[in-house]
Amino acid sequence: MGINISTLEELIANKLSPPLLAKHVGAVSLEYLSVDGLVQAVRQNIANKEDANIGHCTACLTGEYPENLQW
Repeated sequence: MGINISTLEELIANKLSPPLLAKHVGAVSLEYLSVDGLVQAVRQNIANKEDANIGHCTACLTGEYPENLQW
C-alpha cells in the first residue's frame, strides 16, 4: 500500500511552513488541497465519473486503508 513513512519528521512539509517550502522547491507560492479537492482534481477529466470502478487510494492522507493491514 504505497510507502510507509513511520514518522512525521521524515516529511519535508512537516518541517517547513508553506512559504519556506515554496522557496525551497523554487516555487512562487504553495497551497495545499483538501483530500476531497485532490480527488476532484484528478477525476476532473474522466469521461464517466459515476463508474464505481474508478477510484484513488487516499489512505496515506487519511489513514483509512481499504484493507485491514498488519504492519
